Amino acid sequence: MTSSGRWGHVRAHAAALGSVGIASIVGAAAAFAFQILTARLLGTADFGLLAAFFSIVNVAAIGSSALQNSVAVQTAADGEASEHSGWRIPVDALLVGLLGGGVVVAAAPALSTALGASVGVVIAAAVSIPLSFLFAAYVGRIQGAGRATAAVGWSTASLILRVLLAVPALLLGAGVGGAAGAVVAATGVAALGAAFAARRAPSPRRSIFSADGATIMVITIALAWLTSADVFFLRMLAAPDLAGEYASVAVLVKASFILPSTLSLYLLPRFARNRESVDLTRVGVYASIGVSAAAGLVLLLAFWLAGGLVIDIVFSDAYAGAKALLVPIAAAYVPWIILQGLLIQLISDASRPAAAALLVAVGIQAVVFVGLLPDVTAALTAFSALGWVLCGVLVAAMMIKLRRPSSDRSVR
Repeated sequence: MTSSGRWGHVRAHAAALGSVGIASIVGAAAAFAFQILTARLLGTADFGLLAAFFSIVNVAAIGSSALQNSVAVQTAADGEASEHSGWRIPVDALLVGLLGGGVVVAAAPALSTALGASVGVVIAAAVSIPLSFLFAAYVGRIQGAGRATAAVGWSTASLILRVLLAVPALLLGAGVGGAAGAVVAATGVAALGAAFAARRAPSPRRSIFSADGATIMVITIALAWLTSADVFFLRMLAAPDLAGEYASVAVLVKASFILPSTLSLYLLPRFARNRESVDLTRVGVYASIGVSAAAGLVLLLAFWLAGGLVIDIVFSDAYAGAKALLVPIAAAYVPWIILQGLLIQLISDASRPAAAALLVAVGIQAVVFVGLLPDVTAALTAFSALGWVLCGVLVAAMMIKLRRPSSDRSVR
């Protein structure tokens, strides 16, 4: 390729990635606005309760994100062999969603007691699960076809709808139930819109119920749970106000996930189509680590220099206790932000060792939080150490695989 052709290739990718980035930023801003507005309108204790609701909803979001990744990878790998999906309902996604919702409904009494929430809030979370799985399947088809901007656009639309529906409900005094209802309604509307947009997108020839599909779901679910469960454990094992303050800081810290998420939306289908390319894989791993690490370190520096001011501007005086948590939480999350970047390659490769390592980490995290909370400092120290160990293990596994002769590497 000539230098002019190479430069044109770079510009094309930069323009496409830029449009995805802009849409992702708008979506992140909408999600951030939802969290800030609900935090201000509900207060610390009720915001902690809403965070507990989201800890259930996020399980669905985790699973649906895994399904989206699996559908995107399989659609991209099939390429031109895939047929247009039309109005075809993704039956496998619907079945998984209904199963997950049924489990939450069955556990509603126990969950409401453990979280200090009403049964109605738990039921609302259960209703959102099949809707989120359908939405993810449609968006996965769009993403796998290479239409990353459209895929992130529908995700952004659902987040904006949450804000538009939640604010009036909260101003009318609907409380946590109003915010939960807004999430369910926004997910349903977005699913209908994504279904319309996915009509001309390819449909994967294989079901998600395959070895690779199951591995991708395990990787995504495990890592997303590892970066979401802290709020869940805080709600159960710490004072309500402390849980609310922690949740407010977690919202700020997790805003940095936008960079690895944006990279994933754009790069994942391309990695899936080029699994045999060792050079592309190596560059992708290094780029993901570099961008994600830079995002985490910039966030840590910003909170160290101006964290107190951020809390004063974004939240009310009721969240003054959150200032002491900013730097410790940001520092603990640096390795987890890097792991979010590594997720792109782990998913495109359907890595069995990564799935096993992450499942082990889920168990270790539960033991750590149950054993150390409500001592937040000790829990965060152990959480950070677990993240760094996982980074080392997964990067080492990737490098070992890349050093093997190409004839020894399985290409799925």
